[in-house]
Amino acid sequence: MILNTYRAVFRAPGTAAFCAAGFVMRIPIAIYPLGLVLLISTRTGHYGFAGLLAGTYVYANGLGNPVLARLVDRYGQSRVLFPATAVHMAGVAVICILAEADSPQWTLLFPTAVCGFAYLSVGSLVRARWSMALAGRPELTTAYSLESTLDEVIFTAGPLIATVVATQVSGVLGLALAAVFVGTGAVWLRRQHETEPPPLPKGASRHASAMRHRGMTLLILAAVGMGGVFASAEVTMVAYCGQHHATSASGAVLAAMAFGSAVAGFGYGSRPWRAGMLRRFRLQAIVFGALPVLFLAAVNVPVLALCAFVVGLGIAPLLITAFGLVEQIVPGGALTEGMAWLITGISVGFGAASALVGRIADTSGARVAFSVTIGSGVLVAGLGLALYQALSHQPEPQLIAAGGVQP
Repeated sequence: MILNTYRAVFRAPGTAAFCAAGFVMRIPIAIYPLGLVLLISTRTGHYGFAGLLAGTYVYANGLGNPVLARLVDRYGQSRVLFPATAVHMAGVAVICILAEADSPQWTLLFPTAVCGFAYLSVGSLVRARWSMALAGRPELTTAYSLESTLDEVIFTAGPLIATVVATQVSGVLGLALAAVFVGTGAVWLRRQHETEPPPLPKGASRHASAMRHRGMTLLILAAVGMGGVFASAEVTMVAYCGQHHATSASGAVLAAMAFGSAVAGFGYGSRPWRAGMLRRFRLQAIVFGALPVLFLAAVNVPVLALCAFVVGLGIAPLLITAFGLVEQIVPGGALTEGMAWLITGISVGFGAASALVGRIADTSGARVAFSVTIGSGVLVAGLGLALYQALSHQPEPQLIAAGGVQP
């Protein structure tokens, strides 16, 4: 029955092809940050600059996502895919050349920023195609669930690929392999013109930024909180394992959280929902905000893994519904940009929490550091309630009309 539900989303022509192409192109989202850390740490044995380099990539990518997505909405995916990907791959090539030449570390910062900025928000491109292919159909929620499940697969397999290649072969090869994935996926996706959302007509006036539509600010702030939960939980769980002399178990604990999210996302997309998108987001934000308290119950690493799995159950449903809300709040001409802003919010929260929680874990221990995860979850819950209050006065089909442009 569940599999039949997922098969239904692929009945629309071209959906399987763009889904597969998008999957290949975004595999590196989980390779690049860790790959950059390993590129430096495996050569020097130090992590200070390695963390700075990874942070440069994450923030540059977060800045570039909405900028490139706005260009995609205006000119179409086909016209932006190749130029952006070419710049991205050139940035990766420069990083590899400089690293092989043992150039000063600071010279890696600029190409890393270019690489991150020019890496298109592939998840936004693919979800925009799903939105056009399944417009107005209940299967759209299933499609978003599928994409979230694939994201969890990527975040489970990506770090493994990066670690194995960097430690067993070369850190440079790990980055080069990621660039090949991006290039291959971009070529494959660009060939699929039939499923590409149309750009704005020639001569049409530029649409207002997605962020000017009512509700988007609150939703993106909630995404910042989500990113804070993801990063602080990840760093703190690794620190917890290290402080309990079980560093080798860190990967399994992180995988437990990703697996919990994948299970929940797969199940969430397999059934119809009577409640509207906004009501679901409110409930899911509250559940997501409450679950991190479970981390305080961890008395050893196996219990921590169990807690991670349960906390993971709250991730995918919230993300799926958040993308669905963007579709309702933002008009079609700004849809890719709106989804890219959601991913940018997660990236900003991820980077900020990573910088904060590591110091707390070092000075006060992992148990205290989980307070950042709990606090970030409370922030998401509060913003979910605020968003409901801001938009609940209008029927959900009228959210776009009600959104308008803020004064």
